[in-house]
Amino acid sequence: MVAARMGQWLNLLVCALILLKADGFNVGITYVENAVAKGAVCLDGSPPAYHFDKGFGAGINNWLVHIEGGGWCNNVTTCLERKKTRLGSSKQMVKVVAFSGMLSNKQKFNPDFYNWNRIKVRYCDGASFTGDVEAVNPANNLHFRGARVFQAVMEDLMAKGMKNAQNAVLSGCSAGGLTSILHCDNFRALFPVGTKVKCFADAGYFINAKDVSGASHIEQFYAQVVATHGSAKHLPVSCTSRLSPGLCFFPQYMARQITTPLFIINAAYDSWQIKNILAPGVADPHGTWHSCKLDINNCSPTQLQTMQSFRTQFLNALAGLGISSSRGMFIDACYAHCQTEMQETWLRTDSPVLGKMSIAKAVGDWYFDRSPFQKIDCAYPCNPTCHNRLFYFIKIRIIARTTMGQWFNLLVCALIVLKAQAGFNVSITYVENAVAKGAVCLDGSPPAYHFDKGFGAGINNWLVHIDGGAWCNNVEDCSKRRDSSYGSSKHMVKEANFTGILSNEQKFNPDFYDWNRVRVRYCDGASFTGDVEAVNPETNLHFRGARVFEAVMEDLLAKGMKNAQNAILTGCSAGGLTSILHCDNFRALFPVDTRVKCFADAGYFVNVKDVSGESHIEEFYKQVVALHGSANHLPASCTSRLSPGLCFFPENVAGQIKTPLFIINSAYDSWQISNILVPEDADPKGTWSSCKVDIKTCSSTQLQTMQGFRVQFLNALAGLGNSSSRGMFIDSCYTHCRSDYQETWFSADSPVLDKTPIAKAVGDWYYDRSPFQKIDCPYPCNPLPESCF
Repeated sequence: MVAARMGQWLNLLVCALILLKADGFNVGITYVENAVAKGAVCLDGSPPAYHFDKGFGAGINNWLVHIEGGGWCNNVTTCLERKKTRLGSSKQMVKVVAFSGMLSNKQKFNPDFYNWNRIKVRYCDGASFTGDVEAVNPANNLHFRGARVFQAVMEDLMAKGMKNAQNAVLSGCSAGGLTSILHCDNFRALFPVGTKVKCFADAGYFINAKDVSGASHIEQFYAQVVATHGSAKHLPVSCTSRLSPGLCFFPQYMARQITTPLFIINAAYDSWQIKNILAPGVADPHGTWHSCKLDINNCSPTQLQTMQSFRTQFLNALAGLGISSSRGMFIDACYAHCQTEMQETWLRTDSPVLGKMSIAKAVGDWYFDRSPFQKIDCAYPCNPTCHNRLFYFIKIRIIARTTMGQWFNLLVCALIVLKAQAGFNVSITYVENAVAKGAVCLDGSPPAYHFDKGFGAGINNWLVHIDGGAWCNNVEDCSKRRDSSYGSSKHMVKEANFTGILSNEQKFNPDFYDWNRVRVRYCDGASFTGDVEAVNPETNLHFRGARVFEAVMEDLLAKGMKNAQNAILTGCSAGGLTSILHCDNFRALFPVDTRVKCFADAGYFVNVKDVSGESHIEEFYKQVVALHGSANHLPASCTSRLSPGLCFFPENVAGQIKTPLFIINSAYDSWQISNILVPEDADPKGTWSSCKVDIKTCSSTQLQTMQGFRVQFLNALAGLGNSSSRGMFIDSCYTHCRSDYQETWFSADSPVLDKTPIAKAVGDWYYDRSPFQKIDCPYPCNPLPESCF
């Protein structure tokens, strides 16, 4: 149970670590093929891998080796699950990853290390590169060889020039940060004494603390990891000669004996440790900590007091680092986990600071001996520069039922995970003049979008993409949304990553790369349909989504969209629903000879009952429409026949849409399965918890229920009509949204129907090269790429 809970939170964590890597560039993968003969392999026996960006200029002989994080597996069951993922097999790894933060190659983003040789080592063993078991059980084919993998990767890098390093750093995040501690002296031993070698660990200082029930699950978990992987012989002898091997997995018991200079970057309220060490689900059976763990602002005074006590334990454990002047530390009061890999927290104008110093400057000054840095922040909430970045998204709840919020949190992360590939950053534009028209976000701030101008043959073509982000159905939920990027432009990041359908590279986006591409930020909570004049001064909530849509379109028309030869309205999730509801309105903006079409990605939400027989989603949409005053901006062809709440469902409006429309959706849409078919209220015992996280773990009965959902989805799809102007790409993936991230829009391993990826299907349909109306066979008939899950 503990491992399963940790795995679920780890999924969320991995998403969070990638959220802000948009300031990056892509680096291809390198497989260490010759490592296989040495037995240095991932859990599944595949070769280890890394990503390597060569140094240049004065940094050509400097090397930074950064170890990827990703938790651990503590028994055969959890390691078998891990083996099927990129954290256990190089076969499942994406071919390119984004380098940003401390891996950036731009001086303004990474002043001290930008021109170094920068390597990201992929993590595929499950024991922070300490395992070494010779025997492989043929029944499970698990290879516990992390220590050999570390050695093989280092040998490969040494052969590529690292042996000549003048300066070298071993770094890592989370489980990779723990690796950089455990292997710090081993790394130092690779180089001549004249090489300056130091290590730093980001969010890798995991502590041995009891949970809120008084049990010490993490101690037992680490003991199991070490035993399963045979790690004892690769843990520091200075520790294992005194303590049990499992305890030597904790930095507090072994860091003092490390002779190499070491810098610790950590939050004293490390979000992963709070969730999984202090308050794991098994220690909180009634879920009283759930809201607090998602957002520290939701914590009660008693919970905050408990977290302050955790901080005290963390600082006490930090004493295990020793007091040597070779030690550095940046211990902030943020509720976060990992801060070096993402630009926003590594180095930016609004990065977290201690003593007016960013993490990047603190680490750089310490490494180059310009000045020492050993600072511990004051207690929460004293530091206003903190970025609890993950939880901007996690605050959003879709309905007043906890589970929809939980699953949406996971969804939003998933939507962002792959946007770092093949992307570039585009600055935000605020529509300031919209405020005078009352066209504002929930909090009254101006609407916003990101705009990348077209070029070449695409200079008069326009693609407008609407962000997703669900809905709010009552004052309480909308008030919480108002304090996030989904209700206020004040909370939006200043740059957004353009990838997938928004990419400006022909190889990644062949039909639309040179168009004017616009990403409209979503800040109203009703798919841009709301229009209530009155504003309650007690809540200051503005329900003005329809005005926002109109104001943004007017701004774009003034910037040249009025001259469009070709135009598309698209969106993902709640933005996909927007592109359906506003499709004909968008068409009406242009002359009759402009080619205008719409397509919706994961926006075809269906009205079905959940597994308990209730129809929560119907009631929820009814509340959204009533609260936001959406009825006047829903298609009259529907509201003249049905209640306004029902006209929020595409199945009831799409048949009357005159503009050509393309639907991209999974028949097993993961958001709809998790929130419409099986919301937590309908599953009080949590029997669907594992299945909702990973379809591969679903029982035969659960799969049968999901097949029934697919039938209902396809029946609802009939509401689209059978016009030749309609297109559809309905696959059997267990996912949600594909067009706005590269791996599923257009890459070598994108999902396909009839050998056609989504990008080609949409392009052929838009340009009338060929129609596309295809529905995949039922899961799991079609061999699906990992990006499908």
